[in-house]
Amino acid sequence: MSSTRLQLTRIALLLGLFGVLLTPPLARAALLEGVAVDDTVQVAGRRLQLHGAGISRSWLVRVYAIALYLPERSASLAEARQTEGPRRIAIALMRDVSADDFRAAITDQLSCDEPGVDRAALQGPARQLVQAVGLRPQGLHKGDLLTLDWVPGTGTVVELNHQPFIDPVRGHAFYDALLAVWLGEQVTDTSLRAQLLGVPSSQRVVSRN
Repeated sequence: MSSTRLQLTRIALLLGLFGVLLTPPLARAALLEGVAVDDTVQVAGRRLQLHGAGISRSWLVRVYAIALYLPERSASLAEARQTEGPRRIAIALMRDVSADDFRAAITDQLSCDEPGVDRAALQGPARQLVQAVGLRPQGLHKGDLLTLDWVPGTGTVVELNHQPFIDPVRGHAFYDALLAVWLGEQVTDTSLRAQLLGVPSSQRVVSRN
Protein backbone atom coordinates (compact mmCIF):
# COMPACT_ATOMS: atom_id res chain seq x y z
CA MET A 1 0.00 0.00 0.00
CA SER A 2 1.37 3.41 -0.94
CA SER A 3 2.05 6.01 1.73
CA THR A 4 -0.72 8.21 0.29
CA ARG A 5 -3.33 5.42 0.49
CA LEU A 6 -2.13 4.54 3.99
CA GLN A 7 -2.59 8.14 5.13
CA LEU A 8 -6.07 8.31 3.60
CA THR A 9 -7.02 5.05 5.31
CA ARG A 10 -5.85 6.36 8.67
CA ILE A 11 -7.78 9.61 8.17
CA ALA A 12 -10.92 7.66 7.30
CA LEU A 13 -10.56 5.51 10.42
CA LEU A 14 -10.04 8.58 12.59
CA LEU A 15 -13.07 10.30 11.10
CA GLY A 16 -15.14 7.17 11.63
CA LEU A 17 -14.04 6.96 15.27
CA PHE A 18 -14.74 10.67 15.74
CA GLY A 19 -18.22 10.19 14.30
CA VAL A 20 -18.91 7.35 16.72
CA LEU A 21 -17.80 9.47 19.66
CA LEU A 22 -20.10 12.31 18.58
CA THR A 23 -23.12 10.05 18.05
CA PRO A 24 -25.26 9.78 21.21
CA PRO A 25 -25.69 6.18 22.36
CA LEU A 26 -28.94 4.56 21.34
CA ALA A 27 -31.43 3.84 24.12
CA ARG A 28 -31.02 0.27 25.23
CA ALA A 29 -34.20 -1.73 25.73
CA ALA A 30 -34.89 -4.29 28.43
CA LEU A 31 -37.67 -6.86 28.18
CA LEU A 32 -40.59 -6.61 30.60
CA GLU A 33 -42.59 -9.82 30.15
CA GLY A 34 -41.81 -9.72 26.44
CA VAL A 35 -42.30 -5.96 25.96
CA ALA A 36 -39.25 -3.81 25.14
CA VAL A 37 -38.79 -0.90 27.55
CA ASP A 38 -36.21 1.76 26.65
CA ASP A 39 -33.70 2.81 29.31
CA THR A 40 -33.83 6.38 27.98
CA VAL A 41 -36.08 8.42 25.69
CA GLN A 42 -35.88 11.84 24.05
CA VAL A 43 -38.70 14.26 24.88
CA ALA A 44 -38.60 17.90 23.76
CA GLY A 45 -34.88 17.62 23.08
CA ARG A 46 -34.03 16.24 26.53
CA ARG A 47 -32.88 12.73 27.37
CA LEU A 48 -34.97 11.20 30.16
CA GLN A 49 -33.99 8.15 32.19
CA LEU A 50 -36.41 5.34 32.90
CA HIS A 51 -37.84 5.94 36.39
CA GLY A 52 -39.82 2.71 36.70
CA ALA A 53 -41.94 0.24 34.75
CA GLY A 54 -44.52 -2.47 35.36
CA ILE A 55 -47.47 -4.44 34.01
CA SER A 56 -51.11 -3.46 34.53
CA ARG A 57 -53.41 -6.45 34.96
CA SER A 58 -57.15 -6.94 35.17
CA TRP A 59 -58.15 -10.15 36.93
CA LEU A 60 -54.62 -11.51 36.33
CA VAL A 61 -54.88 -10.75 32.57
CA ARG A 62 -52.07 -8.55 31.30
CA VAL A 63 -53.52 -5.40 29.75
CA TYR A 64 -50.52 -3.15 29.13
CA ALA A 65 -46.91 -2.46 30.05
CA ILE A 66 -46.26 1.05 31.34
CA ALA A 67 -43.02 2.98 31.78
CA LEU A 68 -42.46 6.33 33.49
CA TYR A 69 -39.68 8.73 32.46
CA LEU A 70 -38.87 11.74 34.63
CA PRO A 71 -36.05 14.33 34.63
CA GLU A 72 -35.20 13.49 38.25
CA ARG A 73 -35.93 10.88 40.89
CA SER A 74 -39.31 11.23 42.60
CA ALA A 75 -40.64 9.25 45.54
CA SER A 76 -44.29 10.32 45.29
CA LEU A 77 -46.96 11.82 43.06
CA ALA A 78 -46.33 15.25 44.58
CA GLU A 79 -42.63 15.11 43.75
CA ALA A 80 -43.30 13.84 40.21
CA ARG A 81 -45.66 16.77 39.62
CA GLN A 82 -43.08 19.27 40.84
CA THR A 83 -40.24 18.10 38.62
CA GLU A 84 -39.22 20.66 36.03
CA GLY A 85 -38.83 19.76 32.38
CA PRO A 86 -40.44 17.18 30.12
CA ARG A 87 -41.86 13.83 31.25
CA ARG A 88 -43.24 10.74 29.57
CA ILE A 89 -45.70 7.97 30.32
CA ALA A 90 -45.36 5.19 27.73
CA ILE A 91 -48.07 2.51 27.46
CA ALA A 92 -47.61 -0.60 25.31
CA LEU A 93 -50.83 -2.54 24.81
CA MET A 94 -50.57 -6.28 25.57
CA ARG A 95 -54.16 -7.02 24.52
CA ASP A 96 -56.92 -5.36 22.51
CA VAL A 97 -58.92 -2.71 24.39
CA SER A 98 -62.30 -1.79 22.93
CA ALA A 99 -63.53 1.78 22.74
CA ASP A 100 -66.22 0.92 25.33
CA ASP A 101 -63.65 -0.50 27.76
CA PHE A 102 -61.45 2.55 27.28
CA ARG A 103 -64.41 4.87 27.87
CA ALA A 104 -65.30 2.98 31.07
CA ALA A 105 -61.73 3.24 32.35
CA ILE A 106 -61.67 7.00 31.73
CA THR A 107 -65.03 7.37 33.49
CA ASP A 108 -63.70 5.48 36.51
CA GLN A 109 -60.77 7.86 36.75
CA LEU A 110 -63.06 10.90 36.50
CA SER A 111 -65.07 9.62 39.46
CA CYS A 112 -62.06 9.22 41.76
CA ASP A 113 -61.51 11.62 44.64
CA GLU A 114 -57.76 11.94 44.24
CA PRO A 115 -56.50 15.11 45.98
CA GLY A 116 -55.23 17.74 43.59
CA VAL A 117 -57.14 16.42 40.56
CA ASP A 118 -59.33 19.00 38.83
CA ARG A 119 -62.01 16.74 37.35
CA ALA A 120 -63.70 19.63 35.55
CA ALA A 121 -60.46 20.45 33.70
CA LEU A 122 -60.00 16.75 32.92
CA GLN A 123 -63.36 16.21 31.22
CA GLY A 124 -62.62 18.02 27.94
CA PRO A 125 -59.29 16.30 27.15
CA ALA A 126 -60.65 12.96 28.37
CA ARG A 127 -63.57 13.33 25.96
CA GLN A 128 -61.08 13.98 23.12
CA LEU A 129 -59.19 10.81 24.00
CA VAL A 130 -62.35 8.72 24.15
CA GLN A 131 -63.52 10.09 20.79
CA ALA A 132 -60.12 9.44 19.19
CA VAL A 133 -60.13 5.83 20.38
CA GLY A 134 -63.74 5.45 19.21
CA LEU A 135 -62.74 6.45 15.68
CA ARG A 136 -60.32 3.52 15.43
CA PRO A 137 -61.72 0.15 14.27
CA GLN A 138 -62.09 -1.99 17.43
CA GLY A 139 -60.32 0.57 19.63
CA LEU A 140 -56.74 0.06 20.73
CA HIS A 141 -54.89 -3.02 19.52
CA LYS A 142 -52.29 -5.31 21.00
CA GLY A 143 -48.88 -3.87 20.10
CA ASP A 144 -50.04 -0.24 20.00
CA LEU A 145 -47.83 2.31 21.79
CA LEU A 146 -49.53 5.25 23.49
CA THR A 147 -47.22 8.01 24.76
CA LEU A 148 -48.33 10.79 27.07
CA ASP A 149 -45.70 13.55 27.20
CA TRP A 150 -45.48 16.73 29.19
CA VAL A 151 -43.72 19.30 27.00
CA PRO A 152 -42.99 22.67 28.65
CA GLY A 153 -44.52 25.52 26.70
CA THR A 154 -46.82 23.15 24.80
CA GLY A 155 -48.67 21.05 27.38
CA THR A 156 -49.71 17.42 27.22
CA VAL A 157 -48.81 15.77 23.91
CA VAL A 158 -50.52 12.45 23.17
CA GLU A 159 -49.26 10.20 20.38
CA LEU A 160 -50.30 6.75 19.22
CA ASN A 161 -47.62 4.76 17.44
CA HIS A 162 -45.51 7.93 17.13
CA GLN A 163 -48.31 9.88 15.42
CA PRO A 164 -50.32 12.77 16.97
CA PHE A 165 -53.51 11.38 18.47
CA ILE A 166 -55.28 14.44 19.90
CA ASP A 167 -54.46 18.15 19.93
CA PRO A 168 -51.96 19.21 22.63
CA VAL A 169 -53.67 20.03 25.93
CA ARG A 170 -52.59 23.31 27.52
CA GLY A 171 -52.10 23.73 31.25
CA HIS A 172 -50.90 21.38 33.99
CA ALA A 173 -54.28 20.00 35.11
CA PHE A 174 -54.56 17.19 32.56
CA TYR A 175 -51.02 15.85 33.01
CA ASP A 176 -51.31 16.10 36.79
CA ALA A 177 -54.46 14.00 36.54
CA LEU A 178 -52.74 11.45 34.30
CA LEU A 179 -49.90 11.04 36.79
CA ALA A 180 -52.48 10.49 39.54
CA VAL A 181 -54.01 7.59 37.61
CA TRP A 182 -50.92 5.48 38.40
CA LEU A 183 -49.15 7.35 41.21
CA GLY A 184 -52.07 8.67 43.30
CA GLU A 185 -53.11 7.65 46.79
CA GLN A 186 -56.40 6.19 45.53
CA VAL A 187 -54.92 3.70 43.04
CA THR A 188 -55.98 0.07 43.44
CA ASP A 189 -52.71 -1.38 42.15
CA THR A 190 -50.23 -0.15 44.74
CA SER A 191 -47.63 -2.64 43.51
CA LEU A 192 -47.61 -1.02 40.06
CA ARG A 193 -47.34 2.41 41.67
CA ALA A 194 -44.33 1.23 43.65
CA GLN A 195 -42.69 -0.14 40.50
CA LEU A 196 -43.16 3.15 38.64
CA LEU A 197 -41.72 5.06 41.59
CA GLY A 198 -38.75 2.72 41.73
CA VAL A 199 -39.49 1.38 45.22
CA PRO A 200 -37.26 -1.66 46.01
CA SER A 201 -39.18 -4.94 45.84
CA SER A 202 -38.48 -5.63 49.52
CA GLN A 203 -40.42 -2.47 50.47
CA ARG A 204 -43.45 -2.92 48.22
CA VAL A 205 -46.92 -3.58 49.54
CA VAL A 206 -48.76 -5.87 47.13
CA SER A 207 -52.42 -5.20 46.42
CA ARG A 208 -54.87 -7.31 44.46
CA ASN A 209 -57.63 -5.98 42.23
